[in-house]
Amino acid sequence: MTCPIPRRALLLAPFLATPARAQDRPVRLLIGMPAGAAPDLLTRLLAERLAAGLGQAVVVENRPGAAGNLAATALARAAPDGGTIGTLLGATLAINRHLYPEMPFDPARDFAPLLRFARFPGVVLVPREAPVAGLAELGPWLRGLGRPALVATPGAGTIPHLAAEMLLRAIGVPGEMVHYRGDPDALRDLAAGRVQVMVAPLPAALPQIEAGRARGLAVTAAARTPLAPGLPAVAETLPGFVAESWLALGAPAGLPGAQAERLVALAQAALADPTLASRFAALGAEIPGETGPALAAVIAAEDARWGGVIRDAGVRLE
Repeated sequence: MTCPIPRRALLLAPFLATPARAQDRPVRLLIGMPAGAAPDLLTRLLAERLAAGLGQAVVVENRPGAAGNLAATALARAAPDGGTIGTLLGATLAINRHLYPEMPFDPARDFAPLLRFARFPGVVLVPREAPVAGLAELGPWLRGLGRPALVATPGAGTIPHLAAEMLLRAIGVPGEMVHYRGDPDALRDLAAGRVQVMVAPLPAALPQIEAGRARGLAVTAAARTPLAPGLPAVAETLPGFVAESWLALGAPAGLPGAQAERLVALAQAALADPTLASRFAALGAEIPGETGPALAAVIAAEDARWGGVIRDAGVRLE
């Protein structure tokens, strides 16, 4: 026996079906880093937990290039409906506007930063043969060279580059920046003694220290970190010195408050899991966890710090 379907129900059917289709649609998570890099791996770990909580697939899309600006542009232009979220790099929110004369987005207005989920301190490295046992000896050694120190960086405008500029100014030593395309070549020349010093991200630095190819002098976190328990903080010698790369979960500006709160709650629950925290630690990352006004304060402080370094050091992208 067939039952007639009322005309009103037929008219409402497309609207009633919409939530189900949205629930089935995967969420895109954009990141401006290549697959396999530490930020990408951390993002994928978080994406797995978000997917479980949302009941939807979360698909990580890698869009590297222009110091994260390519992915950030796509995120800024996406609809604020929860279908597209992203990993915002600290450089995207606090550095790039000071380096690029034209930006395709406004970092202060085009995003909804939700939660800072990872940070990577740097490590001040010297060649293993360098006659330097601690940070206090670095300045005298470099000044004794009789020429500007050669300083390796993984690229112009990166946080390790800016941290090195800040370090040289703090210890009063002239230096010449040698920019490489990423950490591996820079670390190779450091180990060979072709350059004298480098500020390297912790995930890249620790294997070099453990293998005896370089000597770590201090971490650039605000305090000592359990990720490198044998190293002091630069701030113990140079008060206030902090230089960290970091990642924040974000969305396009205008994301409804309820959706933002749900994403934050799911991310917080995931990051509170000791298993996930240990996997982050294995990748050289700490979990800071700031949201809301606390995260806004971090972004403002970072913007002021790096804007000042870029201006004072005269950093320009060629």
